[in-house]
Amino acid sequence: MEIIKGKATWIDITKKSQHDIDWIKQKFKIHPVIVDELKGPSARAHVEHYDSYLYLVYQFPIFEEVKKVSRRSEVDFIITKDTVITVHYEELLPLAEFKKDLGRNAELKDRALSNTLLLAYNLLLALISFEERQLRHMREKIEKIGGQLFKNKEKYVLQEISYLKPDLSEYRIIIRPQEHLLKSLLYTGVDFWGKSARVYLNDLIGDYLRLTDQIEDYREALEDFEDTNNQLISIKTIEVTKTFTILAFLTFPMMLFAALFSMNAKDTPLVNLPYSFWIILGIMAVAMSLMFAYFKKKEWL
Repeated sequence: MEIIKGKATWIDITKKSQHDIDWIKQKFKIHPVIVDELKGPSARAHVEHYDSYLYLVYQFPIFEEVKKVSRRSEVDFIITKDTVITVHYEELLPLAEFKKDLGRNAELKDRALSNTLLLAYNLLLALISFEERQLRHMREKIEKIGGQLFKNKEKYVLQEISYLKPDLSEYRIIIRPQEHLLKSLLYTGVDFWGKSARVYLNDLIGDYLRLTDQIEDYREALEDFEDTNNQLISIKTIEVTKTFTILAFLTFPMMLFAALFSMNAKDTPLVNLPYSFWIILGIMAVAMSLMFAYFKKKEWL
């Protein structure tokens, strides 16, 4: 447990113990249902207004480099008139960075800790800003994929798209409930803090919508690149099929003549003539040349 004090107090609890939960319950008179939720990750993001506090479950994505996909993480907020409690189940980079900013910037600390509205706003803003930074790896990969098109790297592009699409889809699934959550926070927050909260909570919704716009742009770009890559693969497949088909037809006369003249039958023409081998080979060459000329005329080659 870490406590940062100002006019408002921030209590940050990581990897909470039963002692921490009992202390929160007794000091802030937390409802037993909320106490049970604090014991582990919640099934969904939501906000609830109790008599003397707000309870907010905020879920957001964190990219895992090893698995190459975003996973769900969570911060639980208990917000009273003078204290903001954050409970999470792992060390979280955005909260750690925000603590460092408070330590380095006295003006930010005074402003953020002036009341629980501004403290909660800055904490949620730090989380949303972190989510936007998490999109950086997607943007870089999409730009890299776009740069590899038309360079005979269809297999590489297909592999990169196959990794990126599940990550993008999982990211969208995780952040989708945030719109409803932030709008609910706007309504309940105005009741809890007063009308002055509206401008700050609306700003959070605007930041979230900017985030979703980026996600949609990346999704559309990835779909366009995938369609283009699939077309390039189809063209190459058609060209290979066409080449092998033409080769089969060009070699057909040789195979036919070789089969005919290899039969041990009486009265086989040309077999007993002088230079019969070269005559038969010449007939094959002429047949192949005629077929080749026909294919060129039809623009099949």
